[in-house]
Amino acid sequence: MKKGLLARGAWAFFGLRSDDVAVDEETARRIRGEQVSAIVELVPMSAIANLMCAAIVAAAFQGTSSEVFAPIWALAVFAFAGMALRNWWRSRGKTRVGASPRAITRLTTNSVILGILWGMAPIFMLPDSDTYRQLLLQILVTGMTAGGAFGLSTVARAGLSYVWIIVISSAIAMLLTVDGEGFRSASAIVAMWLGYGVYLSRNIAIHAARFYENVKNRAEMIEKNEVIGLLLKDFQEHGGDWLWETDAEGRLVDPTPRLAEAAGRTLDELDSMPLRVLLAGGHAEGDDELLEAMEWYEIFRDLVVTVRIGDKTRHWSLTGRPVFRGNGRFCGYQGVGSDITERRAAEERITYLAETDPVTGLVNRTKFSAVLEAAMVDPGNFGRNILFYLDLDQFKSINDTMGHPVGDALLDQVGRRLVDCTGPNDVVARIGGDEFAILIPGSDRPDHAAEIAERILATFDLPFTLDGADFSVGTSIGIAIGPDDGSTPMDLMKSADLALYRAKAEGRDGFRFFEPGMDEKARRRRLLEQGLRTAMDTDQLYLVYQPIVDLVSDRIAGFETLIRWRSPEFGNVSPAEFIPIAEECKLIVPIGEWILHEATRQAATWPRDIRVSINLSPVQFRNRRLLATIVSALEHSRLPPNRLQVEITESTLLDASENTLAMLRDLRELGVRVALDDFGTGYSSLNYLRKFPFDKIKIDKSFVDDIDQRELSRAIVRAIMDLTSALGMSTVAEGVETNSQLATLRDLGCDEIQGYVISAAVDAEAIPDMLSANFDSTTGDLVEPMDLELIDVEPSRSGAAA
Repeated sequence: MKKGLLARGAWAFFGLRSDDVAVDEETARRIRGEQVSAIVELVPMSAIANLMCAAIVAAAFQGTSSEVFAPIWALAVFAFAGMALRNWWRSRGKTRVGASPRAITRLTTNSVILGILWGMAPIFMLPDSDTYRQLLLQILVTGMTAGGAFGLSTVARAGLSYVWIIVISSAIAMLLTVDGEGFRSASAIVAMWLGYGVYLSRNIAIHAARFYENVKNRAEMIEKNEVIGLLLKDFQEHGGDWLWETDAEGRLVDPTPRLAEAAGRTLDELDSMPLRVLLAGGHAEGDDELLEAMEWYEIFRDLVVTVRIGDKTRHWSLTGRPVFRGNGRFCGYQGVGSDITERRAAEERITYLAETDPVTGLVNRTKFSAVLEAAMVDPGNFGRNILFYLDLDQFKSINDTMGHPVGDALLDQVGRRLVDCTGPNDVVARIGGDEFAILIPGSDRPDHAAEIAERILATFDLPFTLDGADFSVGTSIGIAIGPDDGSTPMDLMKSADLALYRAKAEGRDGFRFFEPGMDEKARRRRLLEQGLRTAMDTDQLYLVYQPIVDLVSDRIAGFETLIRWRSPEFGNVSPAEFIPIAEECKLIVPIGEWILHEATRQAATWPRDIRVSINLSPVQFRNRRLLATIVSALEHSRLPPNRLQVEITESTLLDASENTLAMLRDLRELGVRVALDDFGTGYSSLNYLRKFPFDKIKIDKSFVDDIDQRELSRAIVRAIMDLTSALGMSTVAEGVETNSQLATLRDLGCDEIQGYVISAAVDAEAIPDMLSANFDSTTGDLVEPMDLELIDVEPSRSGAAA
């Protein structure tokens, strides 16, 4: 039940504990036992004081009106004191661990009884007494009140009950002695009694609260020590760690069985053995540090030391603290230890795996980044570092065709060759995939960097032997030199990456140093990529068509589809610039799908004998949805499949798998014509003709440029004509720009041509007029090139926009 406002105020004034403060029952029993024990210890002295004071009162009041009451009252006090002494005598020598709430109630009851006895004395004997006896009685009662308050102060309610019974009784007795003239004096004494009671109550409350807290803390400490003792016992019996202790001279004291087991010695051998002797066989990290810490009385935690156990070296982790006596004298060390040999080996293995590339054994990207950052801030380097970025050419082809184990073996051989090309302080890393990085710390000499790059390229000239076969693999290298090319790791890595990108763009199998202009080109490329992502949705992309003329009929046989981009920010962007970007960021797939649908839709409006030719990017061709996209475009446009011709480059077939050839066969079965573009510029042209029967072969412009001037070019084209004729394929020559080239190709038997000699690419709206004009039917000769607006950029042959 909650206390009222007056009660709460009184408890706050006297400093008493709230009943709401709770402890567990075991702690409460300990506290009650301490409270009772403190009072019981004072019983002999309290009993003697009661007996003596009662005897004095009885003797002093002989021959007065209280001569009958006084002896009876004294006998009652004697009886109470005697029972208290008897109970004390019976319980002496016994340890009181706890006490029940009934013991506190019984103690309070006894205090109330004793208070009543001493409260009765002034009420019955004070009114009719003379001044001498009144003074004597008041002095004795006051002393007994103070003594009882002190003796009962560990139990606040017992002490307060005792004090206030006597105080109130004494105040009443004073009022009973008042006559008309002594009221003021009596009132003053009553006020003094009340003040005295408040004073004693306050002291009782404070003493009781402090006693309670001290006992509670001691009880909790005992309980914790018991738990700690149990845990330590379990720790030593079942744990993997052990406790250790030394004396002031550093000798082991009371060695535990677990320590003896870990040290490979007996308990007798370890007892009194100096700790430095136990560690003497290690002579490794941590030993001197431990002994120095103990010499300076320092606390240490998880300090790793080495110990020689037989013929094995073990690693221990030790934690210890110095122990001092109350007088400040150093007594030795206490602590805990554990054998962390296996854990440390596991941690080293985890660290190795986290920092090492599992395929090559080189450091990985994470570790390399940390090493580069440390080298950049090394005060001895002054930011001077050379960074190489490399990636492999033709790796994907080998990895896909020969399998990942062979690809991993190639990466391993590459890593070893790179290490052989560098110095002992240089760091070689595999960044990921087929990308590698090399750090030359402390150097900023371009000639040194070029020398290493030449050495790397030279080692790649030698074939790699994989699975019993030799493979030729090239590499491209980008080089950045700090601090000029980058004062931070991120900047230097960015510069090396840009240089690598330029090296690849310039033909691979070479190296390039970073140049400031590369950053601007990279920024333009990023902006072009961002613009290209919105170009389709904002009608910035459009198609144009270049006519293909049949030299037999001298009529237009079809049109090659070309894509153009008119950017609001950059103006007319060359396909040679934006098509590679679209391929790298995979935008070529949705762009290619749009080209297929748009070109077939427009071609469906042309005469039925006019075909449309569409280039397919290698990236687009590897997309599994390509066949479904072509079928969908033909269905929506209602264009017959035989009027659609798709062109693929030899780079598409470079890593041709069975799936690639199967898709080509599916297109042929569908009725779509397939042409091989840029014939003669690849690696295995004749092999491709053997693998798949193309409908048409397109002769690259490089063979046409000087065909009217060089016999060698004519011989090559003549051979291509003979080969394709024997295989049942037709030919078309690209990039025909002069009438002389045209006449030569006609004489050699070329089937079709396309180029500026006929017309540049035109918009779809111009095609009907071009078809109606066509050629002079009376002479059969080609008319002069049409007066059409030429496109100011040369079409690219590398993708769907060619």
